[in-house]
Amino acid sequence: MIAIVTDSSVGYSSAEIADRGIVSVVPLNYSVGGKNREEKASDKNGDFLPQMEGVACKTAQPALSNFIQTFTSLTAKGCDVICIVLSSALSGTYSSAKFAAAQVGGNIRVIDSATIGAGMHLLVDEAVNLVKAGVDFSRAVEMLEDIKSKIGIVFTVESLENLLGGGRLNTNKAKTNLNYRPVFELRSKILFKGNARGARERLEEMAALVPANTRRIIVCRCGADTNVGAFTDLLKASHPSVYIHQRVLGPVLSIHTGVGAFGVAYVVKN
Repeated sequence: MIAIVTDSSVGYSSAEIADRGIVSVVPLNYSVGGKNREEKASDKNGDFLPQMEGVACKTAQPALSNFIQTFTSLTAKGCDVICIVLSSALSGTYSSAKFAAAQVGGNIRVIDSATIGAGMHLLVDEAVNLVKAGVDFSRAVEMLEDIKSKIGIVFTVESLENLLGGGRLNTNKAKTNLNYRPVFELRSKILFKGNARGARERLEEMAALVPANTRRIIVCRCGADTNVGAFTDLLKASHPSVYIHQRVLGPVLSIHTGVGAFGVAYVVKN
């Protein structure tokens, strides 16, 4: 049997984890006002955004012991393990998972997803589908390494404070002054695409970065009240045959993007 391990940036709810059956989620860590917490399933984190206002917030990779315990439990049951974690360019999670796999032994393959959040959601869903279709371990790993290159994220933020504070932004060209807002892509790391002037121009520039041959779309936002209706309508117009899913970011990604951030994750056809 093949089991899939991922980290909590995947954003699955408790019901989604149960429905997939073969997925184990290792929690990322974060702190709010000096109090350490573990990120849980998307429906189990409570109303975290108000608690983050005006206090220092930080994030951290999963504890090594969590990966070791998860891998040990699965291999003891005779499982082969595919572990899919967030981009190694943005987190040390991949290194921790690789070290844990070496410590545990067994047939464990750790995949650097080169993405985060909703992009992870898309890739882990692909892994689940491959396993349920009976694809063998080696072939599934090979296919996932190919599929991850077909996944992209486009996003924007209301303020650069969180990205700069977390050390995830390596440009001084992005700006959020006056009527300008930055547009970014995520391909392993954050790539600055330009500063859009005005709300409509920003939405159009973001939608234009989603390829015509896209087959799945997830619109994500930081804060349930962040309005993505106009953006979703633009994506529906350009991709009328693609159902558009909606997600709200969990605490770890919210710390890095800030309230009001939104974006889209997509995967293109072969």
